[in-house]
This record gives sequence, C-alpha cells and structure tokens, in this order.
Amino acid sequence: EDGDSEFGDLIEDTEAVVPADAVSFTMLQRQLESLLDSLSEREAGVIRMRFGLGDGMPKTLDQIGETFGVTRERIRQIESKTMAKLRHPSRSQSLRDYLE
Repeated sequence: EDGDSEFGDLIEDTEAVVPADAVSFTMLQRQLESLLDSLSEREAGVIRMRFGLGDGMPKTLDQIGETFGVTRERIRQIESKTMAKLRHPSRSQSLRDYLE
C-alpha cells in the first residue's frame, strides 16, 4: 500500500490501443495496399468501393455501377473475377499471416 494509487488507476482501459496491435494493423494496411496496387485501376476501385476501404462505407453494386458507368451485373462480374485473383496463393499468401 503506497497510498499514491487512485481507484481509476487500477481499472483497465478497454479502449486503449495495444502497440503490437497497432503495428500489426499498419502492416496489414500496407500489405493490402500493395495487393490492390497489383490490380488494374478498375479492379482496385471496385474492391475498394465494395468493401469500404478508405472511407469505411461499403457501396452496393448499383452505386459502384453508377460510378463506373456500367451495370450492376458488370460490377458483380468484375468483383467476382478480382476476388478470384486475390484468392490465388501467389497474391493471398502475404495476408494469410494476419488471418491466423
């Protein structure tokens, strides 16, 4: 009992960012950006918009189609083809460590 501690000092801050988690998240973001840079501009744009990468607001197929001036079906096809590319082991291996 040193008398210098206050009750608030003893409660865990559940909102605090763990430094190792912050570093891991930053590394994941860099890997993801590198992966997206390997795609065509259209493919990367569709994936960014569909999953809300950058602005945190995922878009619908219709919204993305309007942006690119194509149908929602065409966007679905581009998304499907691009996701298949991203799942290929030569590209996805760099992200697998973050999923375990």
